[in-house]
Amino acid sequence: MTRLAIVGIDGATFDILRPLIEGGECPHIARILREGVSGDLESEKPPITPPAWTSMMTGVNPGRHGVYHFIRRLPNSYGYALNDSRKYSGKDIMTILGKRGWSVGTFSVPMVFPPFPVNQGYQVAGIPCPIQGDSLGWPAGLMKELESWQGHPYEADVDYGPFDGDNEKPHDNLEQYARLRDELFRIERDRLALMRRLLKDKPTDFFFTVISVTDRCQHYFWKFQDKSHPGWSEKGAKLFGEVIRDSYRLADEFVGAVREIVGDDVPIALVSDHGFGPQYSDFHLNKWLEQEGYLVRKPVPRWTLGVATLGEVMHAVKVPWAVKLLGPIAKWKLFRPKRKVAADMRDIDWPKTRAYTSLHGIALNMKGREPIGIVDQRDFHSLLQEIEAKLTQVKMPDGSPAFDYGAIKDDIYEGPMIDEAPDYQFQMAGLSCLNKDDLGSHEMFTMRKNAAISGQHRFNGIFAFAASNVREGLVLDGLHIQDTVPTLLHALGEAVPAWMDGSVNIELLQKQLEIQFDRTAEPEPGNLDESAFSTAESDAIEESLRGLGYL
Repeated sequence: MTRLAIVGIDGATFDILRPLIEGGECPHIARILREGVSGDLESEKPPITPPAWTSMMTGVNPGRHGVYHFIRRLPNSYGYALNDSRKYSGKDIMTILGKRGWSVGTFSVPMVFPPFPVNQGYQVAGIPCPIQGDSLGWPAGLMKELESWQGHPYEADVDYGPFDGDNEKPHDNLEQYARLRDELFRIERDRLALMRRLLKDKPTDFFFTVISVTDRCQHYFWKFQDKSHPGWSEKGAKLFGEVIRDSYRLADEFVGAVREIVGDDVPIALVSDHGFGPQYSDFHLNKWLEQEGYLVRKPVPRWTLGVATLGEVMHAVKVPWAVKLLGPIAKWKLFRPKRKVAADMRDIDWPKTRAYTSLHGIALNMKGREPIGIVDQRDFHSLLQEIEAKLTQVKMPDGSPAFDYGAIKDDIYEGPMIDEAPDYQFQMAGLSCLNKDDLGSHEMFTMRKNAAISGQHRFNGIFAFAASNVREGLVLDGLHIQDTVPTLLHALGEAVPAWMDGSVNIELLQKQLEIQFDRTAEPEPGNLDESAFSTAESDAIEESLRGLGYL
């Protein structure tokens, strides 16, 4: 029998949800709010999927779990690699409850790739992960079983690469939005059917799933329900003005299905990793750093020396049959002049660069940390303070102040993995303007009208919890996403690991219970020396994340 169910609703905000409930919709979510406790859930810094869900699952801050983004900085390098579950596994609620004898099932939870063994149950990975394949599930054979249930291979998500979310276009392609909408809802409805089957055929003590359609729809369809957005149009609103609300209605079906199958008396929590709001513009941070003299790069376009194998040349000139004739000679390397036209990090002149963008924040080019570092450790704080002082003077295109606030990593993170964080992070225009890491822009700001993505994250996620021992209808204040697991464990009568950063909210219980702590040592992070992804998988996932506006 299920003892706890968590339904994650990615990107859900009460700003959208409460008006729907007040209009008589989303009855299953409304019932949980009415019978249990609820409140805004402050997201992680920054409020994006990977650190937020990982903080939720582990109860610790990114300085302890090490996940700041979909990608991670490689040590002694300017390069990056995709993050994966080995970064935090052992600290998560799935492992904690499993070690206490609970059977565990998770379905489409972000940052659970590769899926790792859990007690007497299963895992189906969420993003970032391959879209299809046996590697998405644990134990072995699970994905084949899901395929037999639905009659076709399981799809973890849409490939967002073709939808090019970040770049402004001359006009909106409304047909493309229609294709995306249909794909999103098809995949999520397939997932709803599979979830029903998993809950019935593979019941577990703890079940955790995350609905992704709400996040994706708010990214791509925000402007169609928001007249304040410059990309709003009557035609677009007529076609797509209900898409976001439809995604919340579908999320409510998930919640209803879980309660129908596991039973109304089972404790159930609703959680989102962040909220949502409009995105109006981009701030090209590398362009600004270059303008202020902190970053120096080589001019583009320019001639460089390219390298290719003889076999690759044969393919390029459309005589691939010649590769077999050449045999080992096909692997010989040829050097040829090449015209470089697209700007990227290879153009940065590192011996002259003091600061560059990293994970949507700023990293200093530090001696002893970066391969060609030039900034002394003694200048770390003073240089960041100088950069912040200049950022506070930046104006939006309309002349209004752009800068909201900023923080050095030591002020917002704590733990053994703090070195992997950007050195400095800041917020602009209430998160309606985001930093872009690109190097090719000729402008400091670009406005979003016809860019595919028109919605972005906010800090106000949601939390709700219904159980027999919680206070009915109570609205909670001051919840942080790191508080989720400690609070749920305490409400279930389970000991809270003493190493967790999150706090237990004691208000939600009808009768106060003494908090029990588990004093066992904090698990060590996993080994990420080798990637969990093949080169082809990494390339495909990164291209899809670019389409979603993350890279």
